[in-house]
This record gives sequence, C-alpha cells and structure tokens, in this order.
Amino acid sequence: MADENLRKTLVNAAFKKNSSEEQKVKEEDKATEGDIITFEKDGQQIEAVVTSSRLQNSVVCDMTIMDDFHERNLEFEKTVVAHTNYSIKERRDREVQE
Repeated sequence: MADENLRKTLVNAAFKKNSSEEQKVKEEDKATEGDIITFEKDGQQIEAVVTSSRLQNSVVCDMTIMDDFHERNLEFEKTVVAHTNYSIKERRDREVQE
C-alpha cells in the first residue's frame, strides 16, 4: 500500500504545474515577427530577430543578426524561446521604452 501511495504522489508531482509554468504572458507583451528579442542561452546574452510567433507558448528566432554570431560557436542559427524567457529589445516598427 505504501508503494502505491508513493507512486501516486510521484505521478501527481510530475504532472503538477509549478508557478513558473502557470505564469501567463499578456498578448501585448509577446514578440511578433520582426521584433528583436534578447535572452540567455548557454550562459550567453543572445540577441535575435523573431521569425515566427505562431506557436502558443514561444517564438522561433534567428540569432545570425548578431555581428559576432560565428565567434560565439552556437550550434544552430535559429532557436525556440518561451515567452517567459525573453525580453523585447525593439519592436518591428518602434523601439521599446523601458
């Protein structure tokens, strides 16, 4: 019986959303195609242009806009970033005021 209770507890914990997963980003705070975003990847501050914002919880972005992209030895030119993990540096049609 104890094993069954432990198993149920572990399964429930695995599927329970933590507070960061429950955070919702407002639509007006989400990046759209052409926006420039910044985020951290592998301990590096990255700047990229959003190429697709059709995903529900994230955006696809192109990191090759950085002058030093090739020197950074990043594995891919594009990546996916969750809405909660980036900041908008510049909107496609205007600069963001912070």
